[in-house]
Amino acid sequence: MWVYRIMCGSLASIINNETANQSKIKRTLLRDHVTDLLRTYIVNGRIPPGTKLVERELIELLSVGRNPIRDALIELQKEGLVESDSNRRRVVDLSERDIREMFRVRLALETVAVELAAENNSPENKTELLDNLERMRIALAKREQRDFPMLDIEAHSLIWRQSDNRHLLATLKTIAGPIFMVVFQNAEHYDWSLTLELHTDLIRHINAGDKRSARESIKKHLTEATNRALQWPGQSKKRA
Repeated sequence: MWVYRIMCGSLASIINNETANQSKIKRTLLRDHVTDLLRTYIVNGRIPPGTKLVERELIELLSVGRNPIRDALIELQKEGLVESDSNRRRVVDLSERDIREMFRVRLALETVAVELAAENNSPENKTELLDNLERMRIALAKREQRDFPMLDIEAHSLIWRQSDNRHLLATLKTIAGPIFMVVFQNAEHYDWSLTLELHTDLIRHINAGDKRSARESIKKHLTEATNRALQWPGQSKKRA
């Protein structure tokens, strides 16, 4: 009898642990799904800059509980897409000063990233960057207004991951969201040909393992990106 009880107790413990693990996985997947969804809505402008993010409204909109919404808003605040003031959250609305400061920080971080990426230019990494570049060329030829900015974002994300530095990647993610939001929402004013040219130059140097040229290329790339961002409609009105 005691063996039976021990066996049953062990089995119950296993089942309970498995159920708990499945529950945690489901909660995590739901949180990640809500975060991805809200991130997409913010970056592509469906939820405009400055919009108040009321938990109750988001719960009704997405038909989920309070916890996934709250967790998603906390994560998006870490990414710089959401800001909080007196316990009220809203979508970040970047001023000219914000853009200048964030691009300056990004330049410092991405300079390190491209150097490390040039060191880690394995055949697999080279192929990923070249594949992204080819898809950018196709998007440019077809004038795919949605795809091109997303491929721009993807290219930088690939370089960051190729740097193989977890702390650098985590830091870049905290400022990348707002910058890419500005880029995506101004896609109609994009100089796509110039962007493709700059990406081609940068990837060529990274794949060649040329750190010095990669540094020069990313500086030119981000200086141009900063100037363009400040010239886009709407940005000149937000000088603070």
